[in-house]
Amino acid sequence: MNKTLYLLLLAMLSQISSPLFAGERVGDFALIDNQGTQHHMSWYDDQNAVVILPQAVGSTDEADVSFLQKLEDSYGQQGVVFFLMNPGIDTDREAVTNYMASMGADFQVLMDDAQLATEALGITRLDEAVVYDPKSFDLVYRGPAGSELEAALKRTLDGTDDSLVTIGTQGIRIAFTGEGVNQTPSYVADIAPLIAENCATCHRAGGIAPFAMDSKLAVQGWSPMIREVVMTKRMPPGQIDTKVSYKMKNQMNLSDAEMQTLVRWVNAGSPIDGDTDPLAKLEWPETKWSLAQELGEPDLIVKVPPQAIPATGVVDYKNIVLDLGLAEDRWVRASEVAPDKAEVLHHIITTVIPPEGRPDPQQAIIKAINDLPEEQAVAIRAEIFAAVAAGKQPPIGKIFRENPGLGIGGILGSEEDLPQFGGYAPGNAVSLAPEGAGGLLRAGTTLNLQMHYTTSGKEVTDETEIGIYFYPEGEAPEELMTGGVANDFEINIPAFSKDHEMEIMAYVKNEADLYSLMPHMHFRGKRMKFFAEYPDGSEELLLSVPDYDFNWQLNHELAEPIRVPAGTWLRAVGAFDNSAQNKANPDPSIDLNWGEQSFEEMFMGFYSWKEVGQVDGED
Repeated sequence: MNKTLYLLLLAMLSQISSPLFAGERVGDFALIDNQGTQHHMSWYDDQNAVVILPQAVGSTDEADVSFLQKLEDSYGQQGVVFFLMNPGIDTDREAVTNYMASMGADFQVLMDDAQLATEALGITRLDEAVVYDPKSFDLVYRGPAGSELEAALKRTLDGTDDSLVTIGTQGIRIAFTGEGVNQTPSYVADIAPLIAENCATCHRAGGIAPFAMDSKLAVQGWSPMIREVVMTKRMPPGQIDTKVSYKMKNQMNLSDAEMQTLVRWVNAGSPIDGDTDPLAKLEWPETKWSLAQELGEPDLIVKVPPQAIPATGVVDYKNIVLDLGLAEDRWVRASEVAPDKAEVLHHIITTVIPPEGRPDPQQAIIKAINDLPEEQAVAIRAEIFAAVAAGKQPPIGKIFRENPGLGIGGILGSEEDLPQFGGYAPGNAVSLAPEGAGGLLRAGTTLNLQMHYTTSGKEVTDETEIGIYFYPEGEAPEELMTGGVANDFEINIPAFSKDHEMEIMAYVKNEADLYSLMPHMHFRGKRMKFFAEYPDGSEELLLSVPDYDFNWQLNHELAEPIRVPAGTWLRAVGAFDNSAQNKANPDPSIDLNWGEQSFEEMFMGFYSWKEVGQVDGED
């Protein structure tokens, strides 16, 4: 392609990435509302119209809200969705919720803290409502909340006219602030450093992303897509709600200022300034181990035997046993999985098998029941005995659900001093214990890998490796890392359900410092929140994942561990989207149960913690 044609294409791409497209077409976007629920606007493309009215604490016209409420009563059953949207004026969600309650209104308020959706919709005043068609994202109305708005709704529903009607208003003008308002961001000073920090690690030659952002021309060429994925919060794939709960060490979300910088630069035509290109000068370590910068190369690299993966079809789970070849006991600080063919390796669950072998599940369950308070244990034994006497299988799923103190993680595990060994899922390949903590690999220990592959349309052979980092010989960590797993085997998700909610519990028996939390669902997974329920009856939100993505199963590490008292319950509340609106859903027409394959479902929460007051680890 010659240079002139290339520059012409770039100019065309830049033009279509302005806030409003030709014919006043709005781009897709995603926002979290005042209750912490994320709304991806393309999810509403099965509706007929979306109505959005600006909102601000103390400045919202109650008559406008009342009019919108009447419209919702009349048109809500006709495929019309109504929202209020705070255009970055108030970022305190509780204040917004309280203000709406004082008005007697129950609309969801989209929190446009970065003001980018407001800009994209062309809203400039607080009394300026918009109506658009969610199937095409074409605006059909911008103006006051009155009879003209209702007329626009009627013609949209009738399909008689989709032209845009714009009527000026006299309300309070919205002050747009933040990066890129008064001056177009600089590629050299603003955009390139932001890309290097947040994107280039994956978007580089040899990275896991599908294209590289390693030059100004590459970023300029991909700028319309950059705007789209930032506006819809698809990238970076942080998933979490950073405005609530605790800060996470490995959160990948962009800040409001960073989003403003990128999007407003693209809206300005993605201009390039300066003679230098910082992205072209980036250098990357040649090692495949992300821990190498902190810990060096692994002390032991375990190679998984080559696995041939077909081009199509469903691949059964593979259970592979690896002999570590350890002739002596070694304490482990960290481990990491380096996937060979990331396009087909979906996940690895690693189980450490001590020299004496796995614990007997039945014996482990009996021991766990016996460790419960006697009254509770007697009731469980009676339930199991009644089932066996009737010739039925014991209702294990029901027993776990009603008695979360049993702790499936402890039953599936083994010795308490075993290390928390790294598994693998996209974005989650490292297990690193705090300095001075770890677990013991005894001589003769093996690893059992449950490996899940998905086909990619191309036959490949995967040769994944696992790196292990030991403490120096003769040095033992003073503390052990442990944790828990919550799981519900009795999943029953109805066909076409859009928000099927479930709840699971895990029990922290002794006082502990909580280090990480991780949700696990499959294609229908939608959202999950984690709460701590303390012995004194109080409750605290620990983490909110309003945009769970099966493709990025992230282990969320707390920036600072949270001290929880003995007897704390960790409660995870999540939901599944089994509807056709879920673009990743293989088949919305079927009821779903628990299953190992991706087209089935799981509902799990994983936790790592370190118990307080441990004695020194002993070799």
